[in-house]
Amino acid sequence: VVALQLEAPPLPPPRRSYMEGALSASLGGLEFLETLVIRDMARIGGAIPASLSRLSRLKQLYLEGSMLAGGVPGSVLSGMASLQYLSLAGNRFEGKLPPELGSLPGLVQINLAGNRLSGEVPPSYKNLSRLAYLDLSNNLLSGAIPAFFGQQLKSLAMLDLSNNGFSGEIPASLCGLRNLTDLSLRHNKLTGVIPSQIGSISSLNSLSIDSNLLVGSIPESLFGLQKLWNLNLSRNGLSGSLPPGIRHGLPSLVSMDLSHNHLVGGIDHFFRSISPARRLTKNASSDMSVIFLPRQLQHLDLSKNSITGALPEFGAGASLRWLDVSGNAIGGQIPSSVWRLVGLQRLDISRNKIRGTIPASVASMASLRWLDISGNALVGRIPDSFARMARLRHASFRGNKLCGKIPQARPFNLLPAAAYAGNLCLCGKPLPPCRQI
Repeated sequence: VVALQLEAPPLPPPRRSYMEGALSASLGGLEFLETLVIRDMARIGGAIPASLSRLSRLKQLYLEGSMLAGGVPGSVLSGMASLQYLSLAGNRFEGKLPPELGSLPGLVQINLAGNRLSGEVPPSYKNLSRLAYLDLSNNLLSGAIPAFFGQQLKSLAMLDLSNNGFSGEIPASLCGLRNLTDLSLRHNKLTGVIPSQIGSISSLNSLSIDSNLLVGSIPESLFGLQKLWNLNLSRNGLSGSLPPGIRHGLPSLVSMDLSHNHLVGGIDHFFRSISPARRLTKNASSDMSVIFLPRQLQHLDLSKNSITGALPEFGAGASLRWLDVSGNAIGGQIPSSVWRLVGLQRLDISRNKIRGTIPASVASMASLRWLDISGNALVGRIPDSFARMARLRHASFRGNKLCGKIPQARPFNLLPAAAYAGNLCLCGKPLPPCRQI
């Protein structure tokens, strides 16, 4: 027997256990075993048998999504001299990371995510020069991120340390990992600034360092990452002006979240001026700024910063699904060209300084599911054309200066009264009837 694979079949809720019990010590007698996979057996518990140390030919060990417990047995794993792929994710292991893994230089993958492991990363892991995939997320790990990750582990392509208690600064040495495509350090206690050399990781596809204690400005070099499609720097203490490169950089960007920081600057930093060859002069006045979004961008969250300026006239943006600029200091009016964001599903411009009327053209946004324009200085009526927005599931108009009859169609006449509170004289369901003149 060279391979043994046991995986729970996909079952509809309520899921029933497929197997239960403990791992048998007799597994250690399968001396020719090269692959052992036991996955999603929720009722299998206990410890990893010491007899598995005899599996010297084992290359792949996946014991995932069960109730295995105790410490990760380093002395057992170190006996697996041929081991290349190790995953013990989604169990109940606790205690320290086993330093013995550093004695297995052939390891290409380590996944210990979703356990209860604590303490620091052992220095012996600097010997894992072939390691390409390291996932220690969703544990209780602490201490500093080792500088040797960037100095010795040059093969790393994926590094996930998220949802732990790592502290200290982000090592600048990580910027020397030329093969790194995914870096997640989110939900830790990291301090200091984002390394200015971050733009050196030219292979980076996804960067998530949100929900830390980072300060300082966003490095200009970051906006030279040509392959980056996901950027999340939210929920830190970042400040300063937005780098000029944000307007023209990041050509592959699909999702950007800079929310819950202290960033300043004009909203127009996030939109590119359309080239003369593509300028929409046919239906636009000569003094209009015609602005377009990167075609591939789907998610843009700039909420809870100190961004100013006015929303631009939109020229394109069919890919955009989520636009949240709430909780800033944006003024001006809602541009009637917002309807050009034809794929938009969520629009949140609440808690700003936006004035003027609500454009009737918003009703042409057929994909819209969430609309929040509360906490501004909008006047006039809610357009009657909104009665066509049958797909809308959430809307809030509260805290403006609106007046007139609420559109008597779903969902507007079924929303809670709080969605319309704090206006001048709105009437009709769910508020009291309009007065007859």
